[in-house]
Amino acid sequence: MSALTQEEIQNVLDQVMQDMTKRIGGICLRKRDAILSNDMCTVYTTFEGSYHGTLILCADTTFLVRLARYVMQEDTVDPNDFEDLVKEYFNIICGQIVAGLYRISHCPSRFRIPVFYMGRYIPIEDGGTQGVINYASDHNEGAQLIHQLISA
Repeated sequence: MSALTQEEIQNVLDQVMQDMTKRIGGICLRKRDAILSNDMCTVYTTFEGSYHGTLILCADTTFLVRLARYVMQEDTVDPNDFEDLVKEYFNIICGQIVAGLYRISHCPSRFRIPVFYMGRYIPIEDGGTQGVINYASDHNEGAQLIHQLISA
């Protein structure tokens, strides 16, 4: 078993975020200093095991609504369905991150059920963030993946 560097962790996070967003929602993300609007949502979880800490996705609501519409093949999305879909999207991303980290380090981890929050919410513990990856969608919607993942 080998611990990964923060750069290796960020590479896994970035690859999973871009690949899964394209696959699930048909949305292309690119790394870019994206400015988030004041109308955003947050979804986050904590990791336990060989890697522990917090993973947070803050994203423009328009980005997440577009993703939800694509997945549901509907023009409008019920607010309850929207929240469930965003949490499931993040759940899939987290599962792929755990698999990606395990694939290159052979260190197992798990994550808790994601929590959804309207607006910006950063539940980072003492020690601050380890990394932030900013994205802009193909429609210039902003998203930000913030992590505090540390090898145990």
